Amino acid sequence: MNKKAYVLRGPLLPLWTSAVIFFLLAPLVVVALVSFSPLDHLSLPTSDFSLKWYRRLLEHPEFMTGALHSIILATEAACTAVLLGTLTALAIVRYRFPFRELVRTIATAPLIVPMVMTGLAILMMFSSLGWFDQHFRLYAGHAILTLPYVVRTVSASLTGFDMNQELAARNLGASPLEAFVRITLPQIAAGVFAGGVFAFIVSFDNVGLSIFLVGAQFNILPVELFSYASYSNDPMAAAVSVLMILFSMVAIALLEYCFGLRRLMS
Repeated sequence: MNKKAYVLRGPLLPLWTSAVIFFLLAPLVVVALVSFSPLDHLSLPTSDFSLKWYRRLLEHPEFMTGALHSIILATEAACTAVLLGTLTALAIVRYRFPFRELVRTIATAPLIVPMVMTGLAILMMFSSLGWFDQHFRLYAGHAILTLPYVVRTVSASLTGFDMNQELAARNLGASPLEAFVRITLPQIAAGVFAGGVFAFIVSFDNVGLSIFLVGAQFNILPVELFSYASYSNDPMAAAVSVLMILFSMVAIALLEYCFGLRRLMS
């Protein structure tokens, strides 16, 4: 036991941590540098840095429209995931009922099933039913995709919750809904908010599932960016990617500022 603890605290730990951080951040740094290139092809800036690719985004309204659609869709999916995920987590953690583990498995299945298969299945189902609303099928797909994040964070928040507090409120005359809103919800708010933020980010950045469900009437930014990068070799795709990364970082920073990631992980 002591030997294992010594190895974890030994000189290899900083080296391993640095290697992991470099592996994760190096591609992002390269993309950021490419977005400041003054040239018309993908390249690292050697001497001059330019913001022209960020300015040229204004010349491509499809990116602006896609960003607006992505924000609307991510908000809708996150709100739905928070509502359904919180109720699912409450049922799984609090109660013992037949097929409880099956419900848990189904609720977290989108984390296991490949997104390509999920997107194709949703597309085939909507086509067979004659539902061709592109916005709605994207909403349904993203709500399914983001549900497990809320279920897991809320379940973690409920694990250490003392049910006797809510029972005491019930004994004092509070209704079940009032006891939940005034006693339980404030104590699990961090998990609910964290699940909502993670759901929003996952929906906002998704390509694998969305590429099967978008259409000409309702396109979103990640798919628009994927299509643009498929036929264009200029750094504008890098500029859009940097803005999307910054948007996600702001969401994580908001989560850290409001609740603290250490508290959410405890």
